[in-house]
Amino acid sequence: MIFAMTLRARNILLIALAGLLVVTGLLLAVGPFSVTSLQARLETNARDALARREMDWAHVRMRGQEAILSGAAPNDTAREIALEVVAGSTWSGGNIAGGVSRVIDETTDARIDRGFAFRADVAFSGRVLIRGDASDAAARDAIARFATANFPNGADSDLTLIPGGAPAAEWEEAAKRLLGQLARLERGAIVLSGQQGGLYGEAENPQIARSVANTLQTMPAPFRAASIVIPAGAPPIVNVPDIDACAAIVRAAQGTDELRFEPGGAGASPLTEIALRRLGRTFAACPASARLSVRVSIADGGAELARERAEQVRSLLAGGAVGESRIIVALADDQMQALTFSISSIEG
Repeated sequence: MIFAMTLRARNILLIALAGLLVVTGLLLAVGPFSVTSLQARLETNARDALARREMDWAHVRMRGQEAILSGAAPNDTAREIALEVVAGSTWSGGNIAGGVSRVIDETTDARIDRGFAFRADVAFSGRVLIRGDASDAAARDAIARFATANFPNGADSDLTLIPGGAPAAEWEEAAKRLLGQLARLERGAIVLSGQQGGLYGEAENPQIARSVANTLQTMPAPFRAASIVIPAGAPPIVNVPDIDACAAIVRAAQGTDELRFEPGGAGASPLTEIALRRLGRTFAACPASARLSVRVSIADGGAELARERAEQVRSLLAGGAVGESRIIVALADDQMQALTFSISSIEG
């Protein structure tokens, strides 16, 4: 009798365990704790975390609890921050706690994606400073030799080798075309990013200004160059036909000085004030469909001070006769630079 009761109890226990396994299986397959539900929740959390940091370049998808990060990172720092944001987007629990267990980095370098880029600036001394990208030593040395030959007051060239294939001969020719015209100006700057170039500078007289502007109209295909050349005692000669040209010319006009504010205050430093007024005048020459977005860092002084600084920036930019509706100034908690700029289309 005891043996029979024990057998019956054992059968009941086995049936109960079987039922529990079935219920658990159903929950793991279709319930809130299922692999599918967990993956969807982790992916949503990761995307929301990237959006909060305004990392529009980054894209994430989940494979179980593994996150795969892709997109063209603007720089190494941005890539590292994005990886950390995704890893901590739910919690740091890994497989056991149901968090992100691993982040796979499939990002690319935006500098390679957009093509080789560089800038050159002529100081008051007449010496040219060249910074940016080069694919190999041959391209780097060719640009340096050309600059030395065309700028009598000297050239300081520091091009960083970026792996990814040598640029076409047309790229080197486009860079030399821009540098050659910059050498004819009293001062100014050029940029070349991807297939779009830009020149901003001051000419000794209207004849030189017109000649420089006309020469840049015939860049080697597929490259293009925007330009704003300001002759002494005469109106500027402007060629800024579209949004890409606007972005290039604004970068050229920005200069190389670090934009900053007075320590602990809302006012821009004297050099930054000059630069912002110049950027406002430059942007005013862009198409009416262009929008200038400015991000002011809150890292130095907090959000309240950053808001005061943002109003100062907006005022200085709008002084260039730009309608305030075309200027967006926002606060940023994910950048160390005091100010950053970007150009986009109002329609986009």
